[in-house]
Amino acid sequence: MQTFPTASGSLRERKKAQVRADLERAALELALERDLDDVTVDEICARVPVSHRTFFNYFDSKEDALFDVRRAWGDPDWLARQLERAHDGSVVEAVVGALFAEEEGADQAMREARMLIAARHPGLIRRKARRLDELRAGMVDAVAAFIAHRDPDASRTAAELGVDPAAQAELLVVVCIGAARIAVREWAEQGGTTSEDEVRARAVAIARALAPILS
Repeated sequence: MQTFPTASGSLRERKKAQVRADLERAALELALERDLDDVTVDEICARVPVSHRTFFNYFDSKEDALFDVRRAWGDPDWLARQLERAHDGSVVEAVVGALFAEEEGADQAMREARMLIAARHPGLIRRKARRLDELRAGMVDAVAAFIAHRDPDASRTAAELGVDPAAQAELLVVVCIGAARIAVREWAEQGGTTSEDEVRARAVAIARALAPILS
């Protein structure tokens, strides 16, 4: 049976999202102010302010805070929300969109700051791609459920071929992560001059070219 969050739960989630956004904003501001190597988790926490423990509830490093790579990638409910937000008729587009997901309400200034920092430090965007690859196991169950809900024909076809739904989902995740990595590598090699929306669209196009049956 489907359950829905209570009002208090919604308030709690909003507060958590605000703390996470504040940490991301603090990390971005500090990284814009001076050399990234000189920015510490201590300073990020002090600017919010929160404890170290709170910071590490959300992120594993300052780089993860800069580029919105969060432990929530292992949270199937959070992932399900991102997949639904990104879905526009294509499962591939939904998965790629989820890889680039930001919280609802993320402001344009934060997105622009991320792109500026990435242009200065192209290794960071490659690091994000590697981190997403490390976290892909947390996506598989959510993507399998999403495919079953949004593309039952694909699920039936896989079943007829004797392909396990988890294997089908893992293939899609691997393809989309690979496409995202190629797209951000191209972006870095071209000088980081295009927008995040264009990078995301490029990743979708690559994924569809690599695996048209999944689109």
